[in-house]
Amino acid sequence: MNRKRETTMNLRILKKLSKRAAPLLAPLGDERDQFAAEKGKNYQQLGGHDRKHWDRMRSIHSDAPHGSIAYLPRHGQRWIHMCPPYHPLKGTVMVGAMLGYYEPEWDEETAWESLSRLVCEHFTDWDENGPVFLRTFRYPSDIFRAAHELIAARAAA
Repeated sequence: MNRKRETTMNLRILKKLSKRAAPLLAPLGDERDQFAAEKGKNYQQLGGHDRKHWDRMRSIHSDAPHGSIAYLPRHGQRWIHMCPPYHPLKGTVMVGAMLGYYEPEWDEETAWESLSRLVCEHFTDWDENGPVFLRTFRYPSDIFRAAHELIAARAAA
């Protein structure tokens, strides 16, 4: 699967997909702690959100930080800064664990990110030219279907 998603996703859909993905992680070997996201405390790495779902704030300054967009509305009083969302919605199922040896750090991702990564890595092979995708996943239903197939194959073995 190409890491670039063909469809955009808002945070509400991400929360629903994470809820569906959470019970599938343990049978696939992801034994990290599962917990609910808190508002503004956790992070997600998915991109590709429509601009209508971006976070907005007002400012009297026009300089926009890297990765955000600033525009002046018609009334011309304050600039509006838009940036992609970094925090999942409150209650989104997250998985996380301490990683590292000398200086361990907390690493977390949404349950959906974890499931899609596990499934995509299983169906990816490598050769001298780079990754070879054995199967393509276009929609979230394709990833869930493949996850159920992997769980059934592990149970049969």
